Amino acid sequence: MTGNRWRSPDLSTDSTDAAAHYREGIAALVAGAAHADAHFRAAVVADPCFALAHVGLAVAAPGTPVDPPTVGMSRGERHHVETACVWLRGDSRRGCDLRREHLLEFPGDLLIVVLPLVLPPIAPS
Repeated sequence: MTGNRWRSPDLSTDSTDAAAHYREGIAALVAGAAHADAHFRAAVVADPCFALAHVGLAVAAPGTPVDPPTVGMSRGERHHVETACVWLRGDSRRGCDLRREHLLEFPGDLLIVVLPLVLPPIAPS
């Protein structure tokens, strides 16, 4: 196998502050720290068009509305956003399928990796 085995989507932000806050938010989310949402909020403030920061905030602070901007995103980011938004809407079957597909290409996308731990899938009734 060649290349980066733990690839994650490129971050479509020109703001180094937004990228740094996003990465800190991901680290806090993975660690189960209570302050992940503050990092994602800071990333959104630093770059209001940074879609992954909007999604991270919605995952870290359940109930936060999510309607991320979609302009200028890479294919990997678009798939990340779609996967997380489907999961957040509670469509567990589709969310699991999208998550599996996404992680085959981007196994280092930690927000998508921890989705079932942070927001367990809703069992069908």
